[in-house]
Amino acid sequence: MKYIVFAAALAASPALADQPVAITFAGEIAGKPFACTETYDGIGAKATAVTGIDYRLFVSGTALIRADGTAQPIALDQDGKWQLDDLALLDFEDGTGGCSNGTAEMNTTLRGTVPDGDYVGLSFTLAVPFDKNHNDPTLAAAPLNTTAMFWNWQGGYRFVRIDMVPVNKAADGPKGWFLHLGSTQCPAASKTEAPTAECKNPNHLPVSFASFDPAKNVVVIDPAAVVAEADMTVNAAETSPGCMSFPNDADCTTVMTKLGLPYGDIPAGAQQLVSMR
Repeated sequence: MKYIVFAAALAASPALADQPVAITFAGEIAGKPFACTETYDGIGAKATAVTGIDYRLFVSGTALIRADGTAQPIALDQDGKWQLDDLALLDFEDGTGGCSNGTAEMNTTLRGTVPDGDYVGLSFTLAVPFDKNHNDPTLAAAPLNTTAMFWNWQGGYRFVRIDMVPVNKAADGPKGWFLHLGSTQCPAASKTEAPTAECKNPNHLPVSFASFDPAKNVVVIDPAAVVAEADMTVNAAETSPGCMSFPNDADCTTVMTKLGLPYGDIPAGAQQLVSMR
């Protein structure tokens, strides 16, 4: 009888409360909010004026950091559109202007819950985890059904897609300067088959802020510093426009290191794509 009473008392104990959390992201170019109809001056090595035609990225593994350095994963709201498991798609374009490849709907906030407690920092990764990165997007649940963010089964998704076009584009020049981050050199029999092992260059971009208050701070994405040494008006011969993370692309040699990632024999530098304010 005593055991039964004890068990009943346990059942009546209140569960540890969860607290909602919302992480706000801002997509910018050279410090100006991104808009599909906006022009951005002074971009790249030749201070080129550009317009933006796409601006989307995947975030995964988001966690709040306690004062002792331990991470508490954010349980994302499973909204059936932008967030799936621990993955979220952030979308800063609205389908207007030059963003004809985009959608009218936007998503700039990551939402979820954490156990009630005190948190001081934030961490996340710009990536799609390997186990979700190489599946059929036409059969995937949202947001992984966003085919505009997909390369092919071998390479998987574009983790970051920021597409810019010079305002005064030469007739014989490249159609644009695109910054696409994704996994490369993934061992597969063809581009239409999933890899048989982890990619040689996973290109996952981890981000961490030791001090971050979701109620006051904003995560800022801005490619201007990343492409500061790149010429927006030219493209290396026989390569994709801009830098798409692929090996042996001269347009990537000054870019990948500024994403905090190694590129061939070039070591990783400090990542300059993501900051906070």
